[in-house]
Formats: sequence, structure tokens, C-alpha cells
Amino acid sequence: MPTRWYLGAIWLAFLVHGAFYCHLIPLWEGFDEWGHYAFVEYLRLHGTLPLPSDDVTEEIHDSVESEPIRHEEVEPLKVFEAQQPPLYYWILSVPNRIFIHTPISIRVHRLRLFSVLIASLVIPLAYLAALELFYSRAIALSVCALIVSMPALMIDISRIGNESLSIAIASWIILLLLRQSQSVTGRLVGPPILAAAAFSGGSALGLALGLGLLTKAYFLAFIPVLLLRRRIYSLLVAIAIGGWWYWRNFRLTGTLTGEVTDVAVSKLGFAAKLAAIGKVHWLRVLDSAVWTHIWTGAWSFLTVRSWMYRVFEVVFLIVAIMVVLALARRPIGRFKGKLALLCSLEALFALGISYQSVLIFLAKNIMFAPGWYFYALVVAEALLLASGMLLLVGRKRVLLAMGFLIALFVALDVYTAIFVLARFYKR
Repeated sequence: MPTRWYLGAIWLAFLVHGAFYCHLIPLWEGFDEWGHYAFVEYLRLHGTLPLPSDDVTEEIHDSVESEPIRHEEVEPLKVFEAQQPPLYYWILSVPNRIFIHTPISIRVHRLRLFSVLIASLVIPLAYLAALELFYSRAIALSVCALIVSMPALMIDISRIGNESLSIAIASWIILLLLRQSQSVTGRLVGPPILAAAAFSGGSALGLALGLGLLTKAYFLAFIPVLLLRRRIYSLLVAIAIGGWWYWRNFRLTGTLTGEVTDVAVSKLGFAAKLAAIGKVHWLRVLDSAVWTHIWTGAWSFLTVRSWMYRVFEVVFLIVAIMVVLALARRPIGRFKGKLALLCSLEALFALGISYQSVLIFLAKNIMFAPGWYFYALVVAEALLLASGMLLLVGRKRVLLAMGFLIALFVALDVYTAIFVLARFYKR
């Protein structure tokens, strides 16, 4: 059977998996979901960008009030996600206008499905990225299957929220960075549409990063990579596309990101933030990042038994050790160079999340890091997991090792869907 059929089947499995969670998770149970939708509605009603101090519509307010599971903290409800860059909300405003005459519950469900469709672009992009790293269609397909099997990823994208677009754009950036590391896989790509979807060049990288900057502030973490790789033209293109948003934030709030926590502590100054680094219990922050990345039950923050997290942590630790040992050995060839690139992306992203943890500590005195944000780099994560398995068991057995890892995620998925989420939501 041609590779494109296997890839198509995996892509379809992603869509079905995401649609399942769109149906399973109740209205407004997705992370900050009503705040994201309030942004979309504000664009429809006013045609201008909202401010975090603007009120939500009466329809959204009544819908949130009527739901048995509620997560808002204060009244009146505000469009607090106005802190986010606008690209995702501009895109979603189109189908929102089409479905505006349907009940809000149906409208939100359809917009969830639309978000899953956007996020599903990660599958062909992950396939192409895996070819750049492994030069093997079979391993590339296993990487895609691994992504499909991750339940926490599905919970993250099966809601109205800009993570779905962030994941797609970040995957494109990762592919472009790998392709600019002396790619030789053009003959392996297969379907021409996949090659066209991931065109290379400085303009493409700049366009992708610019769109990312207009989707989520954590795309700022990609800028040092472009500087170190001397992609100045790409960086200038990105700034030309997305820079205006950060200039607007600075004018309105005095901060680059405009994020509410950043604004809340902006008057404390650099010295206070620096001092807070020593006060944060980083092991607790790391623990929260890991468990909210492996699995957490949406906005209710449901959890599973601790030993289940430990199983995945052990696997991740083994993979990390194998990758670090490989990078420590010489010579540094193309494969190791690309591994170093993926590790640098993860490290820079971790620094950005760590900075947010400091802000959360200063604003709320909480030791926490939102681990689901790391799914923006799910392609890098899946490639590193596959690389660790390859280094651990060798090329002949790597597919068996990937099958084992996929089976672990599937087991977690089935258990949490049936025995955790379904039971909790039926109460």
C-alpha cells in the first residue's frame, strides 16, 4: 500500500480522535474556553480588537452561568483573552459568522471541530520533519502515529483556543529549520501537495514565524534560534508581519507580551523578578509542568494515579539520557546537528515557560507551569522521543520501541477517557 494511504489513515485518526474529545468535553470545560470565544464574538460584533477590561456578551455570560461546571473567578465576566495575539480569532470569526444563528452550544462544538482541523496540519508537517531527520518513511509514520495517540494533546486542541493554530505553525517552523540544515529528502516526500505545503527559504521561515508571533507570544522563543543561525532576513520578515502587535502591547501596557500576569507584576521591576527566581520551588514547578503535559483533565485539572505519571517520566528520562549521550559524542554529523536544534528549541521554550512561572509566583504566590503549552513543540517532542528510541534499541528495533510508546499513550487515553473524564462529567 502506498505511503500516502497510511499517512491519510493516520491523519483521519487524528481528526476522529479530536472529534471524540470535542464531544466528550462539556461546554466551556476547555482551558479558558469561554474567554477565547468571547474574543471571537467581540470581533463579530465590533470589528475591532478587544481589551481585557471589556465585558463578554450577555449570551456568553448566561451560558457560562448555566453550566454545572464553572471556572470563572470574578463578576462581571471579561474578555480576558484579549491579551492574546489576534490571528486565531480573526480566522475563527469567519466560521463563527456562518454558524451565528445556531444555539451557542452547537456553535462552540462546530468551532471546536474547526480548531481540530487546523491542528491536524501537524500530521503532514510531522511526517515531512521526520523524513528530514530519519530518512525513513516507516519511522516518519510512527512519529505521526505517536502524535495521534497523545490524549493530553487532544484535550488541548479540542476546544476554542489558539493552541490549535500555534501547534500547526510551530510544526511548520520546525520543519523549515530542519530543511535548512542541508536536507536531502526531496525524493522521499512522495505526494507533491506535501512538498508544496512546506516550501523552504528565508521568506517562508519569516512568514511562518510572523504568523506565529500573531498567534501566541511564546513564539518569541524562536527568535534566538534565528539569530544564532544567522537568519536575519527571515527575522526581519517575521518582525514586519507580527511586530506591530508587540509594539501595541508596549504602548498599552508597558510590557512586550501584554499578558495579564506580566502586566500585573510589571511595576515590580527587574530586580524583584530576579529575586523571585531564588524563592520559587523549581522542583514543584517542574512537577506541575510534567503532569499537566502528560495528562490533565481539561479546566477541572483532573489527574490520574501518580504511578502512571512516573511510568512516562521514566521513559522520558531514558530518552533524554540517550539523546544527551549521543550529542556528547563526536563527531557531530547532520543527525546530531538536527538533534541539537530540536533540543535548543525545547530549552528556549522551557526558559519562556520558566519566566511565566516566575510571573505567576509574583502575582499569585503559586508554584505552577502550564505544561500543555509544550504541545506547541509536539513535533520536536515526538522526533526526540523517536530519536531516543532509535539510539536505545537501534534501527532494526526502533519501530517496536515506537509501538511500545504508542501503546502506553493509547492505554492512558482509553483509561482516562472512560474511567476519569466520562465518569466525572456524568456526575
